[in-house]
Amino acid sequence: MWHKISFRLLKQELKRGELTIMALAIILSVTAVLSLSLFSERLQSGLLERSSEFLAADRVLSSRRDIPQEWLEKAEQDGIQTAWRVIFNSMAFANDQLELVDIKAVSDGYPLRGELKVADKPFVEGEVSTTLPPEGEAWVASSLFQALSLEMGDSIEVGNSRFKVTKVVTYEPDVGFSVFTDSPNVIIRYSQLAETGLIQPGSRVRYNVLFAGNPTQLDNYESWLLPQLNDDTHSWRSIEDGDSPLARALNRAERFMMLASLLGVVLAATAVAVAAQRYCQRNYDVVAIFKTLGAGKQQIRKIFVLHLLLLTGISVGVGILLGWLIQSYVINWVAEQLGASLPSASWRPYALAIATGLISAVMFTLYPLFRLISIPPLRVLHRQMVGVQAIRWLQWILSGGTIYGLLVLYSQQWWLSTALFVGGAFAAGILLLIGRVLIGAGRKAGMQAGSAWRLAMAGLQRRASANSVQMLSFSTAIMLLLLVIVLRNDLLADWQRQLPEDAPNYFALNIAEEKVDDLRDMFARENIEATDQYPLIPGRVTHHNGTELIDEVTKEDREEVEEGDREEGFGRELSLTWRDTVPPNNEIVSGSWWGENAEPQVSVERQAAERLEIKVGDTLTFNIGGEVFTVPVTSLREADWGSLQPNFYMIFNTSTLADFPATYITSFHLDSDRKDELYQLFRPFPEASLIDLDAIIDQIREVISQVSIAILFVLVLVMIAGALVLIAQVQASMEERQKELVILRTLGASGKLLSRSISYEFLMLGAISGLIATIAMDLSLLILQTQVFNMEATWHWRLWLLGPISGAVVVALLGRLACARLIRRNTAQLIRKLI
Repeated sequence: MWHKISFRLLKQELKRGELTIMALAIILSVTAVLSLSLFSERLQSGLLERSSEFLAADRVLSSRRDIPQEWLEKAEQDGIQTAWRVIFNSMAFANDQLELVDIKAVSDGYPLRGELKVADKPFVEGEVSTTLPPEGEAWVASSLFQALSLEMGDSIEVGNSRFKVTKVVTYEPDVGFSVFTDSPNVIIRYSQLAETGLIQPGSRVRYNVLFAGNPTQLDNYESWLLPQLNDDTHSWRSIEDGDSPLARALNRAERFMMLASLLGVVLAATAVAVAAQRYCQRNYDVVAIFKTLGAGKQQIRKIFVLHLLLLTGISVGVGILLGWLIQSYVINWVAEQLGASLPSASWRPYALAIATGLISAVMFTLYPLFRLISIPPLRVLHRQMVGVQAIRWLQWILSGGTIYGLLVLYSQQWWLSTALFVGGAFAAGILLLIGRVLIGAGRKAGMQAGSAWRLAMAGLQRRASANSVQMLSFSTAIMLLLLVIVLRNDLLADWQRQLPEDAPNYFALNIAEEKVDDLRDMFARENIEATDQYPLIPGRVTHHNGTELIDEVTKEDREEVEEGDREEGFGRELSLTWRDTVPPNNEIVSGSWWGENAEPQVSVERQAAERLEIKVGDTLTFNIGGEVFTVPVTSLREADWGSLQPNFYMIFNTSTLADFPATYITSFHLDSDRKDELYQLFRPFPEASLIDLDAIIDQIREVISQVSIAILFVLVLVMIAGALVLIAQVQASMEERQKELVILRTLGASGKLLSRSISYEFLMLGAISGLIATIAMDLSLLILQTQVFNMEATWHWRLWLLGPISGAVVVALLGRLACARLIRRNTAQLIRKLI
């Protein structure tokens, strides 16, 4: 019997439209979570797949020793593609000249991700190659033609072997971002590596195995492989590791999408909570009637639980369908923009969306349902009776626990969820307090205004408790929307600052000291924008405060390091420089620059200082070409490593290194249509080496463009979720406002007066909410920029005016539209609506 009543009740309220907000809230929560999850997962997989081109693989295992064959056999058994890449330095001989080069011996399949481009002459645009050099042939970088006076078809000697130069390598996907240690590349077959005789015991060789496969295969293989790796010998990398501009862009984008998605989940869950409470309130009279007809609590509980489960099931189903359709449409559009298909998603987003809908609907309706079932039968005579209110704290526990659970479920990061939840709870308390104060102040000001304003302020004060909660929801929604919008703009602006259109796309190094002025004149004559020319000297840091530094820490050295007798060093020579002024894109964070002080001293980059625990006032000992000297550290610098300009760990004042012989390095921008001029421009500088960064910059820009599209989609969904919260909160107060309108109409209030008072009331609510939201947004943004996204903190003063104005306009429009039907009705119609 009870289930029939539940079905009839659901059918009746669906016809009346009473469940619209409740159903829309659940549908939106499921739609938002599913579409965001599907889109984020598929786009993230696509971004990582495209970005893996920078490694030429999905994962790279690097080792100083030969890699066991069984590790490769295990990968092949798991369906993972593999390829060899062995890199080391050697001398190349041709035309009675020699040059230090990077030998790259690669096997079939290389590159597993990305494309290798080659050309028939140096310094021109290349074409994609689907093959590798045949045995006996080598493909070389453009700069080697300049260094060894090569012509196409010449031979070069490498070790015991001779190779015919048949192609120019114009782009390698895994060329990397370092310019100080990169020599011209020479690509040969891995099968011919042994013939060269260059690999001997003690040789400084880096063995790399490239891996490519689907995420599940790679994760399973990684779990099997990692316990067998030796930290002193092996490294296991993906594109998200490291500190390259691309890695930073991807990590920031991933954090943004995670944060924005979490905020979307919170907003959707808030809408469900508001709608659930309103739904139960609208059924108080129904429960009272049931009880007067003899229904018990257990029977009523079954009726409404089934009712809500049916509603939830239908809403979740609609939400799943809409979420899939939305992300499918957007994914297709994004794929067209990118010119590539995106990988399919796993089952996790669907499970997450269904769980979100069910958890939100059940948990947020428990307390309102408890109050609904406790409604006394006497409510049919005294409608002010609303049942039990003594355990109001239960609602806060259930609501807070549900939101925290959804955050953990969605992010899979308890620390991030805890930080957001605790910060949000603290901010909510502050917002409630500020809201009550501003409402009280607004009423005093409103008493001096006209009748419509006085009526609006009286309404604000009369519903102070409810308005404070409503204002909290408005403020939260507006704050999160502003936060996502501003953070998106700041991220894009930060990326554009790193890679402007005129960013340096070439590095010139090994410039002879006597040719520096000539090179500067050439740049000025040819109207080429270049950075400063920096002197370059290789050297090692040997001691820190008198303690010896070890370049490579073995297991045998670990005990001495832990005891403090020796410390771990950089593991390689550093490129040292000197100058009188602070370099561009550098900022002093501790100590002071030397100015006119000629005493020997050094400035250390902050990250390097943190790694070696170097502080201002410490001393460092250097070895440059056998000459050892000690200098004090007088400053620490923050360098912008994403600027694609020369940056250094160690910078000395001029008097310290000026007597050492040095080569020079600079970076410059040359338009793509002038690329064929490079060969002639640098003919007077045969000793200089050129490194082309155009391909890297283009690929970074392409990835950032893809990320921008993702961020735009996330922003739209978060805005929809925020709008529904606003609508749900406005609808929640409609019944009480209807009662007030009946009384005011009976007392002779005109429709014009009522319309203005309602508009003014929502205008004040929106303005106060917008002001609070702007303050909270800027404070939250300050923390996120510095602690999460590693960006420079900025204040957004223009929003302190825009926030209150936009809040007032949006909330006033929503409130006015929601109340429009009530205002148009006469007193008799309003009374019948209440009965």
